[in-house]
Amino acid sequence: FFFFNDTATTEIYTEQIVGSVRCVQETDTQFGGSRLFGAAFIYAGYDTTHGFQLYNSDPSGNYAGWKATAIGTNSIAANSFLKDEYQEDINLDQGLDLVVKSLSKTLDTSSPSADKIELLVLQLDENKSVSYTHLTLPTIYSVQISVVAVSLKKK
Repeated sequence: FFFFNDTATTEIYTEQIVGSVRCVQETDTQFGGSRLFGAAFIYAGYDTTHGFQLYNSDPSGNYAGWKATAIGTNSIAANSFLKDEYQEDINLDQGLDLVVKSLSKTLDTSSPSADKIELLVLQLDENKSVSYTHLTLPTIYSVQISVVAVSLKKK
């Protein structure tokens, strides 16, 4: 097994990481009679063979790869929305808009607020190294405002 701050001597594929965590989840369910994590996970990763990848796993250890996915309350509605709206060739801004639209349609509130949303962007930097950015509230607010503005124009 490995830890977050371990340095790998060879490339580790995203699915290997998912498989390692899934194995712990599944083994605990099978032999321990409990669900150690008790939660579903979404994994995002990048490797040079398969590029960017997105997986999710449930508490029992089942996992699957996706182009876009949601977990949790109202995930069926969110995944239905993502299935209809996702396109292969979207850019980062369009992807953020899609995520915020999906959340806006499926959160259990009539007025979704940016302070209830956490977004993390995984991308390649100028050195072709993987980096991630935890988006700040002002950024999320601006995405949310642009999504609302676009939906108001359509009406």
